[in-house]
Amino acid sequence: MAITKKPIKFAINLKRSAVVVVDMQNVFAHPDGTIFVEATKKIVPKIQDLTKVAKQAGVPIIYLRHVVQGDGTDTGRMKDIVPNIDQMLQNGSWNVEIINSLTPEVDDIIVDKPFFGGFTGTDLDTILRGKDIDTIIISGTLTNICCETTARQAVEREYKVIFLSDGTAAGDKPDMGWGPVSAELNQQVTLINLASTFCQVSPTNQIVSEIKENSKLLTT
Repeated sequence: MAITKKPIKFAINLKRSAVVVVDMQNVFAHPDGTIFVEATKKIVPKIQDLTKVAKQAGVPIIYLRHVVQGDGTDTGRMKDIVPNIDQMLQNGSWNVEIINSLTPEVDDIIVDKPFFGGFTGTDLDTILRGKDIDTIIISGTLTNICCETTARQAVEREYKVIFLSDGTAAGDKPDMGWGPVSAELNQQVTLINLASTFCQVSPTNQIVSEIKENSKLLTT
């Protein structure tokens, strides 16, 4: 018998929510980046819409960046997977900077992470708890790697997670013995896994509309 499940749905409390933008750095989101993710071009306007509305509503914006020291002291097993990671994500390099179209503003928060998930080796959890945040809205790239890892880590720390279905971007995967996987399929499977087991998955316009509506209620 097939198992049917209702999608998870969280209410957005503007005073206890934050937007987390994952790894929208030059290395991934600029056409000249070392590992350019083609699908990031489509999500930039979505993230711009979200951050603009969220900022107007007083919701904190947190940018995650994948950054390493560059001298091999903090990459460990990641070098087994990506041998040139020390050069590719070196602190202070152009690669690790947020793309110009999403440049953080003065009051935005930037958190550098040495690994895939936003909570490993960072003060993200401390920042969120210090602001009494219990809900995070995740956008960025790559959907099935750093975004998904951050979402799962957040759920395990008892945060409510809203994951943007069209505000996150995946890339193609080569044949590793089971056939190649397209960016579209990567995106689809990740969203299904998250929606069925971990968090709310919603389109950006829905979340933007909810933030706008909740913001009106606060001012009336």
